[in-house]
Order: sequence, then structure tokens, then C-alpha cells
Amino acid sequence: MTAHPPAHHTPVVGDQARRVEDSLTELNARIAVLAKVLGADLGSETDIEHILKRDHPFFRLSAGQSTTPSASDRRLKREWEELRGLLALRCDLMAQTVNELGLETTRHITLQVQARRDKEGLKPDSDGFHLRHRLTDLPSSHPNGDTK
Repeated sequence: MTAHPPAHHTPVVGDQARRVEDSLTELNARIAVLAKVLGADLGSETDIEHILKRDHPFFRLSAGQSTTPSASDRRLKREWEELRGLLALRCDLMAQTVNELGLETTRHITLQVQARRDKEGLKPDSDGFHLRHRLTDLPSSHPNGDTK
């Protein structure tokens, strides 16, 4: 007797992929808004690494302040920390998605998110999502592991 996967198997993956797509869309939108407001350059992976590691000039400058920061400075610092946190959260989300749903599904999700952003007329790299470029350059995989 052959074992069949449960009937709910595909919808669960579909539901999970849809939730990831929605989360990624929201994260990217907020990251893009914060980057624009802060004047943060997310043009390269190196720029993003500097923010994640707090090596960005803003973090170094605020760490060296000897006076009590103003309300405006505190707000600015919170926004930079939010940007940093959202970038880290997106990294974690993508790693978890690849682990749970596989590379091909993750690739499909990122293409869907980019298509939605294109429809909205937003610049492709305004959110600093450079992983998208790496995923779109990968050959598509067949279920048996062969590539096209």
C-alpha cells in the first residue's frame, strides 16, 4: 500500500507562502520608507551590513555624543534602530523561509513581492533587498533536483 501525503499538505504550504509574501511586502515597504526618511543608502549589501553592525556613520556619531541627546536626536536614533531591526528581521525571515519552504518557493515569493512593488511604481532597490537579485539569477529546479 502506498502512503499518500495528507490532503492538507499543499494548502498549508500555500498559506505559509502567502503569509511570508505578505510579511516580506510589509517589511520591505517599511524599510523603504525609513530609508527614504533617514536618507539611508541601501544601494549595496555593504551599506546594509554597516547598518546591521552599527558601523554606519550615524551609529558612530551618536555613540560619540557627550551631551544629553535632544528629543529629535532620540527619535532619529529610534528610527535608525528600527531600520536596523527590520533589516535583521527580514534576514531571519528569508533564512527561515528557505529552511522551511525551500529555495524554489522562496525564489517565487521574492519574485511576487518584486512584481507587486513594480506595479506600485517603487524603485526596485529602495528597500535594499539585494537577495532578490541572487535568487532571480539561480536556475529553476525541477522536483527531482535537476536544473533547467
